[in-house]
Amino acid sequence: MGTIKTFLLGVGTAYAVYYITKKRRDGTSILDDLLDNPSLFMNKAKDYAIAEAIHTVKDKI
Repeated sequence: MGTIKTFLLGVGTAYAVYYITKKRRDGTSILDDLLDNPSLFMNKAKDYAIAEAIHTVKDKI
């Protein structure tokens, strides 16, 4: 069973790298966007994490 999990993890990782580095019509990729403006993505991630935390707390109350 460990071999199957390792295989699936490898396939998922390979697909993620392929998807992130795949060029769009304008010649850029998601990785290019991340490297050009990392603070924008970090701020979006923080906002999302805060919103999810608030949503989780409200559900428990």
